[in-house]
Amino acid sequence: MIILARIPVLPIILLFSINVFTQVKTPIQVDFLIGEGIELMFQTQHAQSLELLTEAQNTAKKNQLYDQFFRATLNIGSNYYMLSDYGEALQYYLQAYEIAIEHLGSRQEMAVLNNVGALYLHEQELSQAKKYFLKAYKKAKQIKDDDKVGYYGVNLALVSNKRKEADSAHFYIQEALPLLRDIPNILLVGKMAQAEMFLLKKQYTKSEEIALSLLPDLKDISQIENKVFILLVLAQISEGRNKIDKALYYATQAKNAKEGFENRTEIYDYLSELYGKTGDFEKAIAYKDSVIVATDSLNTIRNRKLFENEKVKFQFQNYQHELSESKEVLKQERRFFYSIISIALLGIVFIFWVFRSNSIKHKQRKKIVELELVKEKGDHLLIEKQLREREALALLEQERLKNELELKNRKLIAKALYLSSKNDLIEEVIQSISLHTEISTNHSLKKQIMELKKHLKNDTQWDSFFTHFEEINQGFLDRLKSKHSKLTSNDIRFITYLYMNLSNKEIASLLNITPQSCRKRKERISNKLELPSGIMLHDYLSRI
Repeated sequence: MIILARIPVLPIILLFSINVFTQVKTPIQVDFLIGEGIELMFQTQHAQSLELLTEAQNTAKKNQLYDQFFRATLNIGSNYYMLSDYGEALQYYLQAYEIAIEHLGSRQEMAVLNNVGALYLHEQELSQAKKYFLKAYKKAKQIKDDDKVGYYGVNLALVSNKRKEADSAHFYIQEALPLLRDIPNILLVGKMAQAEMFLLKKQYTKSEEIALSLLPDLKDISQIENKVFILLVLAQISEGRNKIDKALYYATQAKNAKEGFENRTEIYDYLSELYGKTGDFEKAIAYKDSVIVATDSLNTIRNRKLFENEKVKFQFQNYQHELSESKEVLKQERRFFYSIISIALLGIVFIFWVFRSNSIKHKQRKKIVELELVKEKGDHLLIEKQLREREALALLEQERLKNELELKNRKLIAKALYLSSKNDLIEEVIQSISLHTEISTNHSLKKQIMELKKHLKNDTQWDSFFTHFEEINQGFLDRLKSKHSKLTSNDIRFITYLYMNLSNKEIASLLNITPQSCRKRKERISNKLELPSGIMLHDYLSRI
């Protein structure tokens, strides 16, 4: 199973150079506000950034400065993107898309398409992400913008890798890397995508060479995400070569490099899987517990509904734009057609035009009905998705309670083992000092030793253990006794140890018997419970 850290696919942030003059005019004032807002956004001071960008947006809109209006709106969306508020981000991307279509051109339009693709990628809707990245990529090719072709090609390669389409990723990487020689930060991401692509193809040597060549350049704190990605690539290469110890080494380095517990879920899951392969189930369980604790972000849950609604709006807006383009092409064709036709054929042309217009209107009405049906279907899917989320949260809560029960049982086992070992030690000391002749002649000491022996024979340890077991596993012993009334107290005692998943050696230590006797008693109890062949005793007990 391939588990890779996410390479951050950031939306395009439109930067610019400005000159501030003594006499400042309105466009330059707006440019200055946008520049300050972008700088604050990269410093993660989002409240101040949004304040400046909103002021710039309102001023630009009022003065019909459409380029500034577009950039301010797009970067407000990018703020919300960095805050993981994807629903709000999509709203502003929709506004920027409308501005680009009505007042600007392909460059601004493809910037929005790329940002929407990034949103879908973070939501793991890979087919939609690829669709919008591909639209941006094709527009970049149309205007022959090589830098953007390379940038969008890398994004398409990343999506193809996530979709396990290694050949498609290979095509885009081969095209993109030569175009990115003068853009080192994007070239780095392209090479990371190339290493991932060779990993998917199981060409481990090529993947390892690229990953190892990139690793020394990823020491800066801003490169932590990229460093973790490369370390996990190296871990999975080692896993593919069946070098689990080396895979654990790289995976542990990735865990140590990652800051923020909530961001390490995928790494914990992968470490749990690797430790499971080595047979170290204690560490595997510990990391699996860590995965359960590190649940999804609450912000993502709160914004999911809004994000789904806005996706439908964006698709509808995109359709309107395509329809508008189609009408424009049709209008040009009609002009050309009317210019070459003679007056004698005017009546025929008019009839044809009316027929064609009616046909287009019919298709438009049909398309609107289809879109309404799609919206209804989207609403149903949204409701189903919310139900699945609630079910998932309920399962997580059940798992948490189960883990708490296991933890309490572990503590109870440790206490029992400790008391057993302590009593064994006391008994050995009694036997040792009883051998001395001085003790046998001293009636007072001899009497105290006898009292101590009587105390050891009393089953107070079991009573205490039984009481704590009943508190932690309420109702288990009652259900067991009602279902199997022939069980003796010793059988029940043995079964409680089995229920807590103790090994034969641990149970033998608690009951002061040999492991061989423990195995025989387990077989005898299985026969007494009349278990069918193939049913393990512990599995049966866990279902009571």
